[in-house]
Formats: sequence, structure tokens, C-alpha cells
Amino acid sequence: MNQSKFHYGHEFGALGLLCQTATQWHLFPVWVKLILPQSIRDKSFPVLKRICSNIPRGLIIFDRGFAWRKVFTMALSFGHHILCRAKSNAVFYRLPKPPKRRQRGRPRKYGDRLDIRRLRYKDIDIGAKSYSIASKVVRTKMCDADVRLVIIRNRPKASKPYRYFCVFTTDLTLEIPKIIEYYRQRWQIETAFRDVKQHFGFDAYRLKSRKSINRFVQLSFVAASLTKLIFTTPNATQKTISVEKVCQHLGIHWYRPGKLTQGLRVAYLRSQIAMSSFFAKFNEKTNSQNINVSLQDDTPLPFDKAA
Repeated sequence: MNQSKFHYGHEFGALGLLCQTATQWHLFPVWVKLILPQSIRDKSFPVLKRICSNIPRGLIIFDRGFAWRKVFTMALSFGHHILCRAKSNAVFYRLPKPPKRRQRGRPRKYGDRLDIRRLRYKDIDIGAKSYSIASKVVRTKMCDADVRLVIIRNRPKASKPYRYFCVFTTDLTLEIPKIIEYYRQRWQIETAFRDVKQHFGFDAYRLKSRKSINRFVQLSFVAASLTKLIFTTPNATQKTISVEKVCQHLGIHWYRPGKLTQGLRVAYLRSQIAMSSFFAKFNEKTNSQNINVSLQDDTPLPFDKAA
């Protein structure tokens, strides 16, 4: 919703925590702020710099749109490791070989240009799928540190050429399955923004002031995180809420997802709140209200623990 005092289309800087449970991965959106390009302090790069300077050291997952030397240098300066997808025109170089004789001038920083088509590929099983993967420690002009390049190739048809999917990381201790798994879960960033727009009103604000917009979108992020937290942290005496139970409660018989989506979580919570409000209103029988009240046998939701 564009206002005259802002530029055409709002931009937000957001932060989420990608966490792994016993069954699946979850992304908890925890912070969001409106970016104003009119001021230098609130442009995208200064906001990203403040985020990297305030969070603990760890692995930051970037999309290939962030494959920029300035961004990587800033993240590495704060002690973080990066994991990013390479662009289609990215160039990687082999590590330079030590010279046989001492030469004048500075030592070579980059070796020969790497041709990913000539690497040795091996079939590796990750989860329930098999991938043709090659890996090599190389150098790139996008960052100053050595990176581990992981290439996945596939061929849709025998008559078609190979397609290559390249990711690289500065954490050389990460194993290849972990690198692929971490970047594959990055897609939850996109689905998290979609969920907060569809179910928590992230793009439906009718506000003009910057402070009001920041408060509104932050509340939508808090609501999305608490909704996921309710379903991922049950008490020891409670049973986990399964997909079959949610679909049965909502009367859904045509849709069998593999895991609980945010839409199912929101619909289930709204149904539970509506039923509890209805039963609380008619909890006492009167002469004019001869209603048979039946309690819900669903698993109680840990609202207190989530709060």
C-alpha cells in the first residue's frame, strides 16, 4: 500500500531464525523494519550491516541476489560464515600452485579458471534422493576467503545438456550433505513472507507513519512465530498435533499434505478459539437454553508456554 511520503513500493529488512526440530525445519520470523532510501542510515546495506554486527557469529544463508563482494566482505569482517548460491555468470579459480622457483613480485592469488564440466561427479544420497555432485575448494573474486564449491548437475532428458546448480560456502568444515540441506531450507524464507502476507496482514496495513508501519509489521511477525512455536513445543504430557488430526478436525478430506502448513495451523487455531468461546458462553444451562455442551477432546494448545 504505497503512500505519497514513501517511494514506490516499500522495502523491509527482516531477520529469521532457521531451526531444526526432530521432524522438520522451521523458520521463525523474529524482526522486521521498514527501509527508507532517503536516509543513508536506513538503506539496505547499512541495515544489513547492523544486523550482522548484533547477531552471534554463525552461518548466514544468502540468495544469489546478495552475491556481492561488499556484502560478503562485511559479513566476514564480523566473523560470520556465508553460504550462497552462485550466479550463472560466476567465475571460480583453482588454488594457485606453489612455484618451483622463487619469482619476483607478489605471489599468485588465483590459479587457472575452473571448468565445472570437467570435474569428477559422484552420486551421493541425501535424504531420499540421489544427486550427482562434485566439490572443490576454490577461490572467487566475490570474497577474500577460500570457499568450498558444491555443484549439482542433472539432465532432464538424455538429449538435453546438463544443468548445473552451484552453491559455495566459506565454512570449509561443513560436509556436502549439510551444505545442500542448509541451502535447500532457505526456501522457507520465501514461504514465511507469503504466510505473513496471507494470514497475518503483513501487506494489508492502512498506515502512513513510519513508526506505525514498523509496529504493525512487527506484530505480524510475532504472531507468525508464536503460531509455529505453539505447534513445535508441546509439553511432555501432551501429544503432538498431527496432520491427520488437523484435517479431520477441519473436515478436510481432499488434501493430505506431508506436514503442517501455516494455513492449516491458523485454521486450526481459529477453530479452537471459536469453539472454546462458544462453550464458555453457554457453559451454564438455563430453562431457555437447553443445550448439550460437549467438551473438546482435542489436544490442549500450549498458549502459556508459547507466550
